[in-house]
Amino acid sequence: MTQSPHETVERFFTHLSARKWSDLASLLDDQVERIGPFGDRVVGRDPYLSFLRGVVPPDYGNDVSQIVVSSDGRSAFAKVTESLRYPDRELHLDEAYFFDIADNGLITRIEVYWQTPERDPGGFGSATSDDSYVSQVSGSPDG
Repeated sequence: MTQSPHETVERFFTHLSARKWSDLASLLDDQVERIGPFGDRVVGRDPYLSFLRGVVPPDYGNDVSQIVVSSDGRSAFAKVTESLRYPDRELHLDEAYFFDIADNGLITRIEVYWQTPERDPGGFGSATSDDSYVSQVSGSPDG
């Protein structure tokens, strides 16, 4: 019996946070495709795990605040805060993950999106600040 899509996503983040690569591998289709926030693309279980081993620091974790599964169980979204600690800096990234999940319960596609308010190329400003685009247009962030 395969696990539910919700359990698959929960386990994905549990194994990723713990850096348990073989357990994480058990959730991934052999041709899993990962699309990153910069449009970067990795195809295949082994290349994806190799990528993760190279970028995920030892002091790492994911705080999953919400998982939503589609009515057909073939896709899911997760709202996550990813924490990465490197020797020279610490990052906390608010992210959304999209997952495609096959009938056999394996993850076939992962897309990663994150908010980067410090890199505001459009000049919109933080949505909660007085200098945000929303506050300038509507007078307040709430409209």
